[in-house]
Amino acid sequence: MDGLCLYASSREMQALTGGKIDKIAQPERDTLLVAVRCDGTNKKLLLSADAAHCGAYLTEQKRTNPVEAPMFCMLLRKRLCGGRILSIEQPNMDRVIRIAIQSRDELGDDTVYTLVIEVMGKHSNIILLREDGVIVDAIRRVGLGISGVRTILPGQRYALPPTQEKRDPRALIASDFESILQNPGRADKLLSNACYGLSPAVASVMLSCVTEKRDTSLFTAQERASAALWLYTFYQQLAQNVFSPSLLCNDFNEPLAAYPFLPPGEHVKPVGSIAEAMDALYAQSELHDHIREHGASLRKILQNNVERLEKKLSLYADAINAENSIAQDKRYGELLTASLHALKANAAEAVVTDYYSDPPQKIIIPMDILHTPGENAQRYFKRYQKAKAARDMALRQREQAVAELAYLEGQLDNLSKCTTLTELEEMREELKEQGYLKKEQRRGKQKEKPRKLPPSKPLHYFSSDGTDIYVGKNNKQNDALTLHFADGDDLWLHTKDIPGSHVIVKSAAPSKATLLEAAMLAAYFSKARGGENIPVDYTPRKYVKKPGGAKPGMVIYTTNKTAFVTPEESVIKSLRHES
Repeated sequence: MDGLCLYASSREMQALTGGKIDKIAQPERDTLLVAVRCDGTNKKLLLSADAAHCGAYLTEQKRTNPVEAPMFCMLLRKRLCGGRILSIEQPNMDRVIRIAIQSRDELGDDTVYTLVIEVMGKHSNIILLREDGVIVDAIRRVGLGISGVRTILPGQRYALPPTQEKRDPRALIASDFESILQNPGRADKLLSNACYGLSPAVASVMLSCVTEKRDTSLFTAQERASAALWLYTFYQQLAQNVFSPSLLCNDFNEPLAAYPFLPPGEHVKPVGSIAEAMDALYAQSELHDHIREHGASLRKILQNNVERLEKKLSLYADAINAENSIAQDKRYGELLTASLHALKANAAEAVVTDYYSDPPQKIIIPMDILHTPGENAQRYFKRYQKAKAARDMALRQREQAVAELAYLEGQLDNLSKCTTLTELEEMREELKEQGYLKKEQRRGKQKEKPRKLPPSKPLHYFSSDGTDIYVGKNNKQNDALTLHFADGDDLWLHTKDIPGSHVIVKSAAPSKATLLEAAMLAAYFSKARGGENIPVDYTPRKYVKKPGGAKPGMVIYTTNKTAFVTPEESVIKSLRHES
């Protein structure tokens, strides 16, 4: 969020002036959500110092708050809740917002606090100042060990970030912009270096409203004058709170960037406000980042267990593949026993007749000189018994290990499909039930009470002819879809011998197009995503059963057919679905 977009957002935030702060939450380590009551309505202000999603804007998004509020959040609640917003300012259109709040200090006296939001990528911060400009605290404390230029610590006097030799573009006239564009070089960089709050990327998009050229040496006098006039007009309208928020989207209609103006292009769509644009731009990516961060511990546990099972299976394979050495040890023991009368003591090898070969022939058997021929024969028999027992055990346990490995690989695939915190928590609870995570013991209680969660929902797609298709994203959803939701004649799909989602088509006789799209969904939401000719089994739901004692998400099925599909992301994203 550059200074230009932040300025447009700050204009919308002016609606909070005079409002009363009702609630303050800190849903993430670097993010605040402030509920403000103004003119009889409730509004929410999001302030983020997250490096990837820093910004300040009104929001309609709901956030899940931690059970225990962080210390900085508790401090803000104590000092600011009940206070009234006096002003919201952005000095010089730079990436700093100052919110003045009339409240009471720790002694109960009236005072004015200032909440400063610095939107500067990895250097972003949210800082609370006393009326005299002294820092009360910050969401990120910055000591000398972090920065040698500027520290942010309680008790210090606050100073603005180091300023650059730039100008406020609202104070420039058309000839000033034209002078900037007369310098040699890239026009977007020249504008960014000359004006506060303008990144080269956004400057380039602004210029696209006038010309496709970027090098000023290629500009004609008319193009230079037109670009200068457009910039002057835009900033004058912006100063009067007149702007046209828009979103730049990719081919799948996913937001890529937000602007306070409407650039040309088929992938640009107007939106009602910068707040709406920022919600659309950041909401999904923030959630994905949060899930990736909180799912990292689960992924590590799953991967460690997968590695453990792969080592086990390797050992089992060695034991099972030792058939030749097992048979040889037994054979050597029997041949030595049959020839004891002819063998010499303390010999390094024994030459005996192998009666198992046709015709019989002499063979050499290695011997231990510290043991008698009879003891050597017993040693071969013991080696045979031990290897045979290991092989038999490996044969018994390999099937169990293969099933467990399939379960864990399925959980890794499910983890990649988590799109809500509820789904992530459902996986965590399941791993506790299966013994992969320790259950927390509470005082005076033997068992941990499972956390109450709102139920998660499977993906709901509509095929090209309008048929309902449901896709499970974790084992709980898969079991619910297959065992409780689907009717007996509904079609059930799953990738063949590959971890993936259960897919239900709510139709006993779907069209070929629906069947192909459902198979693509099954392949796309599986471990084989990105592959070609992926086998997908399908059968009526009534032929799918869950064996007794099977792990969550595990089923067996019969009378199935197999389709081979290559999932195309463009097809998947073109299907209408419910969020």
